[in-house]
Amino acid sequence: MLRKRLLYFISPVIIFLILSFKLSPIETNNDKPETDKKEINIPFGKKSITDGPYFFYNNDTVNVKWIKNDRLIEKAVINNNFKFVNRKFGFEFNSDWIEKNKNPNMNFSQTYKDVEKFIAVSDIHGQFDVFAQLLIEHGVINKDLDWIYGNGHLIVLGDILDRGPKVTETLWLVHKIEQQAKLSGGMVHVMLGNHEIMVLNNDLRYVNEKYLKTAKAMGTTYNKLFSDNTFLGNWLKSKPVMVKINDLLFVHAGVSPEFIKKEFTIEKTNKLFNKQIVGKDWNTIFKDSTLTFLMRSKGPVWFRGYFDNPSVKLTELDEILAYFNVNSVIVGHTSFPNISSLLEGKIIGIDSSIKNGDYGEVLIYKDKSFYRGTPSGNTIKL
Repeated sequence: MLRKRLLYFISPVIIFLILSFKLSPIETNNDKPETDKKEINIPFGKKSITDGPYFFYNNDTVNVKWIKNDRLIEKAVINNNFKFVNRKFGFEFNSDWIEKNKNPNMNFSQTYKDVEKFIAVSDIHGQFDVFAQLLIEHGVINKDLDWIYGNGHLIVLGDILDRGPKVTETLWLVHKIEQQAKLSGGMVHVMLGNHEIMVLNNDLRYVNEKYLKTAKAMGTTYNKLFSDNTFLGNWLKSKPVMVKINDLLFVHAGVSPEFIKKEFTIEKTNKLFNKQIVGKDWNTIFKDSTLTFLMRSKGPVWFRGYFDNPSVKLTELDEILAYFNVNSVIVGHTSFPNISSLLEGKIIGIDSSIKNGDYGEVLIYKDKSFYRGTPSGNTIKL
């Protein structure tokens, strides 16, 4: 009798586990157990910095604020002397960046041809260590976190912000190598995800507690650390939502059939986000039907229709690809254990759950083929 009762309770659990295994969307190929983390010369920790730096424009002067051991420190920059940034935080800061960043110009078309090699990564969510290790292992940066990828392109497909404990470090690393890549004939494409837009528009639901404490110590709210009078705020607000490289479309979440029916283009979409959505008031956004569509579930930073059921039919996907004249759409936003090729290779999902902080992957394109890149430097053909 007791045996029958045990079987009655245990059997459903066993069946559930078996079904869960069979329905797993991606084979992990035992990649995830990799734990061989190599030593990285990480800045920001040398002087017990808790968070920062944040640059604020005050008329013709620049104030730099940071938190050290839970205490606010503020310094006014005199005569454009930013040498202290390297001493305090471990990276060079060029004074010319300040003027260029006050009124940044975006190329709304965001179309690039003849790119021979690139690496793409998505949804870092403040997990600096995993992100840096991936870039080091796959030859994008060296152990000093400097660009060594030559004329290659790095695409950061949104969601640097929120969740994790090293958002600021990640932002400054990406900004630094963006500048270095230009000097080498390469390029870093920093794209906006839904979490960048949420923070910039004062939706702070997913902000790590560390950054709420930073903002409180500075006498403000976290979104105002990225306002129009800040360096990082202006830098982020100049970034696109959609990018086309070769015959590939990059967008944080995806393109819905409804999106192309409304005849949005890459240029129009980037311009609408830049001018009317990013950093704007939610009430103003949701009074406009076009802006509301872009920020809802069918818009490019929220859409999940390639993965839920999926809701997009292959015929509809073919129409989307033809509309943009591309062969595949590369997206993040929806998390999987590994980077995966879906829907006959027409969708590549690159959110490999870096946000969890223990594993992640990059998408590698070289020699006209795609590979998954793991934290130990292994490459697996996609």
